[in-house]
Amino acid sequence: MREQCNPQGREVRAVDVDNDANPDIRHVYEGGVERCAQYDMNFDGMIDVTRFFAEDGSTPIREEHDFDFDGRLDQISYLENGVVVRSELDTNFDNVIDTWLWCEGNLLSRSERDRRHGGRPDTWEEFENGVLHEARYDENNDGQPDRWEVFERGRLTQIRRDTDVDGQPDQTEDIPADAAGQAETPMTCDGSEAAAVDEPAAPPPPAPATTTTDTATSGGETPAQEGTGTTQPGDAGAQPFGGTQ
Repeated sequence: MREQCNPQGREVRAVDVDNDANPDIRHVYEGGVERCAQYDMNFDGMIDVTRFFAEDGSTPIREEHDFDFDGRLDQISYLENGVVVRSELDTNFDNVIDTWLWCEGNLLSRSERDRRHGGRPDTWEEFENGVLHEARYDENNDGQPDRWEVFERGRLTQIRRDTDVDGQPDQTEDIPADAAGQAETPMTCDGSEAAAVDEPAAPPPPAPATTTTDTATSGGETPAQEGTGTTQPGDAGAQPFGGTQ
């Protein structure tokens, strides 16, 4: 079970932010070291954010959020060296985890989603430098992907389908460049703004033709194309926030 921020038997240092005689922040100490802190963000008397600290009493290792202020968790984030490395979310507020995110260097690297809220992931996404590279979907609810979408710099370039349900794509549809959409901004794991994806360099215009008595020259270049890859689906499963870790 996850550690709870239990103030019982511990030293509590409370802060009343709005001066209404009710504490809005509680810092919980044990042995002189802060173990966790609780925050009432909307001053309704209920805890909305709980933060847990490492042995040093200052480096956060886990954060729990109640975004809709109903007293139930909506997101848990796990941190290493103060940076988010993994998150679990309840996106429809039914008290069951339906989205799992993995991060590298504060940029999203992988996700699994239970879009149908059926108890297991049905969408798997891979990211490169925080930008979507490949998405896999389980459309027939058999636990395996049967549609793949391939992206370059966040733009959809190809759709693959498994029409005979053998686990391998057998139909490919290339997406025209003018229908691929806009390049995406990298997705961060702490909500901060990341730099936009670099656009591929446009090829230089042809050099003006130069005519002499026997020669004419012109020049131009074509940017290199990026490769794509395929990975296997993850094994996360839906679980309530009260589950073990």
